[in-house]
Amino acid sequence: MSAAHTAEHVFIGSLKKLIPDIEVRKVETMGEEGSTFVICKYLDWQTILEAEKMTNRVIDNALAIREHFFDSLEGARRAFPTLRAYDERISGRIRVIEIDGYDYTACSAEHVDNTMNCSFFMVTRIAKAGKNLFEIGFCVGEKAKIRALEIAKICMEVSDIVGATLGTLKSTVQNIRDDYLNLRRKLAFLSEREAEGVPFKEKYGIKVYSKVFEGLDNKKLMERAGELTRNKKSVAILANKEGKAFLILCRSSDLSLDCNSLLKEAFVKFDGKGGGKPEFASGVIDLNRVEDALDFIEGKI
Repeated sequence: MSAAHTAEHVFIGSLKKLIPDIEVRKVETMGEEGSTFVICKYLDWQTILEAEKMTNRVIDNALAIREHFFDSLEGARRAFPTLRAYDERISGRIRVIEIDGYDYTACSAEHVDNTMNCSFFMVTRIAKAGKNLFEIGFCVGEKAKIRALEIAKICMEVSDIVGATLGTLKSTVQNIRDDYLNLRRKLAFLSEREAEGVPFKEKYGIKVYSKVFEGLDNKKLMERAGELTRNKKSVAILANKEGKAFLILCRSSDLSLDCNSLLKEAFVKFDGKGGGKPEFASGVIDLNRVEDALDFIEGKI
């Protein structure tokens, strides 16, 4: 834990040289892994890379770790004007961890006595944790070295899969993503047009609309189901295939059909999950069973 915490100090000290207004709000470490939560307006992988390079240079330079004690935060700041401290969490006697002129941070955690004991540092993830709040995951030492090799292996494998070199991998994947999004938009457009003409069967004076779509936005599916059941004596059984099938069962307000009970009965039989209200219910079901579920529901009406 001490090596991870020391490496985090070096990393944030490096990051602060690149983003002067960045502030740390919380640090969590366990063994050779950890997370630091920082506040800043923007954070990207290029900046992270530069900070990682700086951090590992400091580790390789074997800088000494020193501790200093002060009676107040003001006294600590007079001694070290660049001191990093989360004022709201500090009271009483102040302990400052110095990384040999590189970084000064108010901290009560355990640390190694030299940066070389951190061995190696790398960031493993960045995630948005709130407005202007980022969680940065990292690891150090042997775990960081192994993780770096694993990531390199994944990059090589992906390069082979998409037929790119490491130099063109990013642009190739971006092009694949753009093509995929364009195809999804086209499919959604075609599905929306197709949704305009949902077929129905008339059973005992009730119009039963039933259809399975592919790539239609689920919100559009719900809107279409609502439009179809505005007419009296109408039921809509609609599904959309994407990942898992999203299934909707709804009826007009003049009918007594309990959509929630019927849909749950179908989901028990065909391994789906969901529910709702008597007039509207929805859920998800395996792609291979959605047609059977629609036939079952239709047969119960």
